[in-house]
Amino acid sequence: MDGLIYGLVDGGVLIIGAYTGLEIDVWISKLLKRKANPALAGVIGAALGNTISDFMGAMADPVLRNQVVGITLGCGVAMLLIPLFEWYKKMRKR
Repeated sequence: MDGLIYGLVDGGVLIIGAYTGLEIDVWISKLLKRKANPALAGVIGAALGNTISDFMGAMADPVLRNQVVGITLGCGVAMLLIPLFEWYKKMRKR
């Protein structure tokens, strides 16, 4: 069945990532020398985890292997929306 391997790897990597809890908010706050923001970290972690799992799933699935670059770039471009939404949230609070 086309896409089955992709779905298994994609979902499995996301589940493993969620259970291992990499505490991305702590890492980001140290990197930016700012107070941790768990909500933002959750969004970034989900987007990054999705990008990684989509890449791994597409690489593992022979049906999608030739689309791995487009899939990964699409996820990366979508991640560019995060700073835009954060800016919008700040503007609304003013």
